[in-house]
Amino acid sequence: MSQHNDKSKNEYWIISRRTFLKSALAGTAGMVLLPSGSTAVSSRNRTLVRFGIVTDSHYADIDTQGTRYYRESTEKMAECISLMNDQKVDFVIHLGDFINGAPEITVENLRLFESVYADFDGPRYHVLGNHDMDSISKEQYQSVVENSGIGQDKTWYSFDLNDLHFVVLDANFTEDGTPYDSGNFHWTDANIPRKQLEWLDADLSSNTNPAVIFTHQLLDGDDDSHYIRNSGEVRRILEKHPEVFLVFQGHQHAGQYNQINGIHYYTLIAMVEQSGKENNSYAIGTIFNDKSVEITGYRRAVSKQL
Repeated sequence: MSQHNDKSKNEYWIISRRTFLKSALAGTAGMVLLPSGSTAVSSRNRTLVRFGIVTDSHYADIDTQGTRYYRESTEKMAECISLMNDQKVDFVIHLGDFINGAPEITVENLRLFESVYADFDGPRYHVLGNHDMDSISKEQYQSVVENSGIGQDKTWYSFDLNDLHFVVLDANFTEDGTPYDSGNFHWTDANIPRKQLEWLDADLSSNTNPAVIFTHQLLDGDDDSHYIRNSGEVRRILEKHPEVFLVFQGHQHAGQYNQINGIHYYTLIAMVEQSGKENNSYAIGTIFNDKSVEITGYRRAVSKQL
């Protein structure tokens, strides 16, 4: 999907947005070719919101393990944010596993990677992923990252923009409702606790605009370890509210798509997988006033029209 990169796959460094844009424009003009079949946005109805989506960067200053190239996520994220600034999207959101806390990560390392993400010239948001609490608490994580206009104590929240309603969920709770904390959990035990379910129902009941859900762990099934264990209960709440039409997910690194009872579930391919810029993954979601959606995938991310 992208042109050959002259640099060796193994040469990586943190670059500034200005340096990246200069080199990209000079030497890699075709670096973000889209999959065949995508159509121009201008042929669609009026655009309401365009936003950047990225997931599972798993940044850590540790050696590669299998297909996960943890250190390369700094340069991959710099590329992503540079493009989002160039495209002037309305906001960016990370769908979780921002960092990789095992075997350990300090708040200082989290602050370093947040500074790369913070180069975006606009509102930015985070969804909590299980690896974000491998070695630190939710409170420590929240004290470093920024969710624009949202209090640091909020790990699930909602916001509105241009006649659209956006909801961020936090499934990082054990079955008994205990929050994940410093590795004291198992990643397959992901749950939306009762208090959050009640909040979600009330939040959607008070909303009249088309609604989009963001979650780390998956909601479009219940027969795999990547799914939220009470996903069926969550889906029943979503399906109760006809305004909900779209869910973005991470966690399952290969990506996938499903449609269940009129709601689209799009899982974005992970950033951390495979080496080299050509194996980066991020997307822009464009939502139109008729609730149609165009997902523009960059690098390995899959483009899709809904």
